[in-house]
Amino acid sequence: MQRKSYCIICGAEKKGLEVQDDWELGAIRWFKRNVTKNEKGNRLVVCRECYPKYEASRGKFESRQKLYIALGAIFAVLSLVLSPSLTSVLLAVSIMLIMLALSLLSYTPKISIKTRHEK
Repeated sequence: MQRKSYCIICGAEKKGLEVQDDWELGAIRWFKRNVTKNEKGNRLVVCRECYPKYEASRGKFESRQKLYIALGAIFAVLSLVLSPSLTSVLLAVSIMLIMLALSLLSYTPKISIKTRHEK
């Protein structure tokens, strides 16, 4: 049986460029399968009409992810420099994880082809 394919931008059942399975999408699928018991197993795509919107969304996610990780690293280094202790190490790791989680608020998965940004 062929799985239905849905666009991740407009939500319509359409054909398009398939979304790559990465750890973030795997975690979402795991959560839906094991916690909510509501995994549909659909094929996720980006349709032709939504591609420009997808590209902008993916670019925004990537830039925010870099920014949040850089800010987390700066805070972590500062906390370790100002007070080198086990508590500072734990705080630094916590800050990094929180910043990584914040970057996932605008998560947009990659598609299975190379874009012009990945050359």
